[in-house]
Amino acid sequence: MLKIKSILVSLLAVAALASCSNENLEENPEVEGGAGYDVAYVSISLTNPKVPGSRASGEQTALEEESAINELYLITFNAGKVVTKDEKATKYATVLGSSSFGTNSGVTTPNTPVKVDPNTKYLLVIANPGYQLKDRLDNLSVGATYATINGMITVPENNTKPNNAYLVEEVVHSNGCAMINVGFYDDSDSDPANHAWKEECLLDVSDKIVLVSDYKSEAQAQNAAKSNPATLEIERLAAKLEVMIGGSLEVGPFEDGTNASLGQFDFGNWTIDYYNSLFFPFAKKTTTESSHTTGFYKSNFYTVDPNFTTAGGSEYLTGIVKNTLEVTTREPKVEWVTESATAGDNYKYCIENTMAAGYQKFGAATRLVLKGQYAPWKSGEFTLGNDWYRLPNGTNSVNFKSFADLLAAYTPAKAKQTNSDPMTAQEKLLVTACELFYTQIKSELTTNDPGSFALLTQTILDDNNIKNGGELCKEEGCIYWYPKSLNYYYYEIRHDNAANSYMEYGKYGVVRNNYYTLTLTKVNGNGTPWYPGGGPEDPDEEEDIDKKGAYLHFEIKVAPWIYWTTNFEI
Repeated sequence: MLKIKSILVSLLAVAALASCSNENLEENPEVEGGAGYDVAYVSISLTNPKVPGSRASGEQTALEEESAINELYLITFNAGKVVTKDEKATKYATVLGSSSFGTNSGVTTPNTPVKVDPNTKYLLVIANPGYQLKDRLDNLSVGATYATINGMITVPENNTKPNNAYLVEEVVHSNGCAMINVGFYDDSDSDPANHAWKEECLLDVSDKIVLVSDYKSEAQAQNAAKSNPATLEIERLAAKLEVMIGGSLEVGPFEDGTNASLGQFDFGNWTIDYYNSLFFPFAKKTTTESSHTTGFYKSNFYTVDPNFTTAGGSEYLTGIVKNTLEVTTREPKVEWVTESATAGDNYKYCIENTMAAGYQKFGAATRLVLKGQYAPWKSGEFTLGNDWYRLPNGTNSVNFKSFADLLAAYTPAKAKQTNSDPMTAQEKLLVTACELFYTQIKSELTTNDPGSFALLTQTILDDNNIKNGGELCKEEGCIYWYPKSLNYYYYEIRHDNAANSYMEYGKYGVVRNNYYTLTLTKVNGNGTPWYPGGGPEDPDEEEDIDKKGAYLHFEIKVAPWIYWTTNFEI
């Protein structure tokens, strides 16, 4: 059952906002300004989610650095949702640095209230913005609106980086996790069917107005504002992922009748692929099928990101950044991560990536790629860690425990072909696949190239020290080569485990402020000898995810952020 919890940061925002008469201003000489000028303040108290009692039961605390507020942007709006500012302010965003805060028992409060325009009606708070969002906020101009601020942000691609992990730096960086208003779930209607998340996240503070002109001094007005706070919660923009290994990992295939394991597997590492580079600062929320325990969030949610759907083309594939290979060594240019022995040991962040029900495609969804050593039979037949080979032919595929065994099968089949003797379809396929294999690796045989597959040996392959040789087999009809038993697997991350119907809404994706712990419990068989993507067994990008059983299955619960603990198989 899904238990929902934000790792929200509570924001207590007090606004002293209203119009007043010039007469009142002139009667209060202690009020800064004078005729025609009034002063209004926002006083903020930020409640750290680690404070005891701030979490729903069964949830875990977040890391200190995930909850820290190091820089806070406050943007106010009038009734038309156009930005406002204090008359003497030079910018529309008020920025508070960490030196402007005081913390007591986990509650962080600015040292002094912040001046705002008396006509302020709405409040938006953004903590620790990344470079792109920060630049947008720092350069707000007259007439800017909520829509201006909340427009799509594109993280620019940078091919000079060693891998694509840099993309997450817009939402998790050296100055903390970017956070923004949570938004509001309206459950006021007596009919639960009418409960829904509101379209926007601005907090209406019109009922919290305290005018300086209504008090004898500014100090009295500030104290009045502090005693009547408006409450706001903020959430992280990032999603969080980690992988664990089940205590009794099942490895297939499985023997008929006894169900005994006929495979062996040693987990290596995992990485994130198909990163999303597009996001909205605030993403519209919708509900999914999962049940939940009310915490900071009243309801579960799925979000709508910029490439959520399509206008007729393939916009849902726009902004998805795929991992690539180093040209010379064919080594994946990725940030490999080890599994967690205990939840929280090793994790990575990513930008949320969601899809409309009909656009849950392989090319649109963020996924995990796992690598490890796999051999199809137990010791005594195949040896885990040795090279082995596979003739791909659907249910008639054949595995060879060594190159010598592969050559032994090829030689008589090739003799039949040479002598024009009758051949089975499998023999024809084997000869073609072996000779294509030689063609694919020939350019790498810089030492002792034998000139044909028939004269090739494992020793020659070893002597040439071919890097990531499995990548050379990424060709339809070629023998698969698993150097040192290296296998790759991919997993399209499921979000809502209660969404079990075909392509059901919210079934796949990663969502902001969600923490997914994925526990590998079963390996059904071999993977591919190449990094997934572009190979003969890899799905087309525009293919529905549910059309192939290449995804892993989850059981999910929730904790620190919205914390999903999932068992899956590959």
